[in-house]
Parts: sequence; C-alpha cells; structure tokens
Amino acid sequence: AFMTSRRTAPKLSELGEPGAERWLSIELRLVADVGFLGKPNAGKSTLLAAASAARPKIADYPFTTIVPNLGVCDLGEEGEGLV
Repeated sequence: AFMTSRRTAPKLSELGEPGAERWLSIELRLVADVGFLGKPNAGKSTLLAAASAARPKIADYPFTTIVPNLGVCDLGEEGEGLV
C-alpha cells in the first residue's frame, strides 16, 4: 500500500497505462433559467426554497446538497422560470 495513517501522501509513483481517446456527442437535457453558485453554507438552498416551491434538504453543515435541486418560480407577466 502507498499510504498509511502517518504518511497520507504516497512518496513513490508507478507509470500508468496509455489512456483511451474517443469523441463523444453530448446533448444537454435540461437548461435552467437561473442557477445559484456559492460557497458551502452560503444559503443557496434556503434562497431556492424561498423563491420557489422546491423543498431542498437544508441543514447547518457544509455540503448538504448532494444532487441538484430544481424549482419553478412565477415571473409575473413573463410566465415561469426554472431555477
């Protein structure tokens, strides 16, 4: 083994095998009108819950949100927006 409890980073390395190369065609399936980006415990889920009908898990520790949460907001005369 390369790591122990006292040595948390390996001191030696081994040569790897050549990687594979391929072209991929990727299709974006969902585009939101607005996205929230910020540091942990910045209130992104709280803002999403206040602005939309979404009910994300909200807790007082960092990295509570494991999967993206989506919410729909009423934008008045312009219709609805995906957050």
